[in-house]
Amino acid sequence: MLAVHDGAAAIRFYEDVFGATEETKILSDDGKVAHCELRIGNAALMVADEFEGHNRAARRLGGTSVILYLDVDDADRVARRAVSAGATLLRPVEPQPHGARVGKIEDPFGHVWMVASEG
Repeated sequence: MLAVHDGAAAIRFYEDVFGATEETKILSDDGKVAHCELRIGNAALMVADEFEGHNRAARRLGGTSVILYLDVDDADRVARRAVSAGATLLRPVEPQPHGARVGKIEDPFGHVWMVASEG
């Protein structure tokens, strides 16, 4: 589960950039995202707003110790789309010795992603 400081915006970002589709969403009484399950290809991703005593968003922690690795059809296109949507490019998409093209971004919510596509 990715804890974020703005669940609604994070869901839109993941839909727009990674092509995520929303499977389920539960809102708290005050309208925050208590739980949202997204699908990116065959992968499930849970997203929730930060709730005191339950989770802490990456931004509050000053970053994340986790790097999410995502296989996509076109890493260059996904990285460009992410940066256009507010992500920071940490490493440009480049060919790697194992044959894939891989780049690294930090999304606007403090989570770090490697986006990769086969040569």
